[in-house]
Amino acid sequence: MAETIAETIESLRGKLGREPAADEIKTARHELIRRAYAGMMVTDVLLRNEAEEAASEDGSK
Repeated sequence: MAETIAETIESLRGKLGREPAADEIKTARHELIRRAYAGMMVTDVLLRNEAEEAASEDGSK
């Protein structure tokens, strides 16, 4: 499940020991988005590889 802005702010408070600035919150949110997209890309590659392997095993493409 995606992290809410409130959860991001709370996490930053714990890491920084203070109230995070707006640019720190924005940077943290962007990092979460980048990680989510990277995870989706890895999943896509793995599923494509799996499909290609299955297709080559049964002779179809």
